[in-house]
Amino acid sequence: MKNKEELKENVSHGSASFPLCVYNNDLGYKEHLLDYHWHDEIEFLYLSKGKAVFQIDSTPVELRENEAVLINRGEVHSGYSLDHSYCVYYSVVFSPELLYNSFQDICYERYFRPLEDGEQKLPQKISANSDWEREILTRINSIICSFFERPEGYEIDIKASILKIFSLIIANNAMISLHDKSNTVRQVRTEKLKKALSYIRENYQKKISIDDIAKEVNLTRYHFCRVFKTLTGQTPVEYINYYRINQALRLLEDENRKIMDIAFDLGFNNLSYFVKKFREYKGCTPSEYRKMRGR
Repeated sequence: MKNKEELKENVSHGSASFPLCVYNNDLGYKEHLLDYHWHDEIEFLYLSKGKAVFQIDSTPVELRENEAVLINRGEVHSGYSLDHSYCVYYSVVFSPELLYNSFQDICYERYFRPLEDGEQKLPQKISANSDWEREILTRINSIICSFFERPEGYEIDIKASILKIFSLIIANNAMISLHDKSNTVRQVRTEKLKKALSYIRENYQKKISIDDIAKEVNLTRYHFCRVFKTLTGQTPVEYINYYRINQALRLLEDENRKIMDIAFDLGFNNLSYFVKKFREYKGCTPSEYRKMRGR
């Protein structure tokens, strides 16, 4: 059995000398925007078009156009569109090591070490409700433009903008302290969620028992189901079906594979239930989806 690393995103963002990358995610009218995952880097996620909800650990964060969420290291996150809106978002993903030169750096010791040590975290949502938040949104837009246009000195401009964002957050006392007991409990629950999601990803092709997952995360069945629903907004069974159906999309691209075989390969024990769940999540049958893809 793998540990939570199974759920970890294994992607290098940028280079060793400049560990930052910006991603343009133009997903159109797709309902599901981002699957559950986590990474060691910090992420500024900026919604430039549409309406969406991003689940950050146990908290759903609703975004409108020109708003952002700040995702801390190790936070499990996912996203879906609201009201079937056309969504476009940008992800600025970077290692905190980009911002300081050594552990003796006074900026590291005073401002970044508490983040590294889990004593503080960034605020989740940035909207246009105050001058300093509006400036942060402007700075995120500047990072995005500099990254894609790459004028001479763009690395300096990006690094300066990120540092200014941190400065604005700190100056406005918006950092979140994690010293209190409720945050400790939340972190423990999040670690159990990571382990449960990893188990599902590793075993989705087989019959999955809720009791087995609960045992894996050392909770009773009742407590596990309650925690899972609280953190994800779905029951374990709903998430297992949702994950299997998303895997089906990739398998259906191979027109030589029979739909019945795909259903069994994904852990469904009968074809009719697979078709029912596929229609429930995607609004069409697997055959109809395959025909639409083939046009």
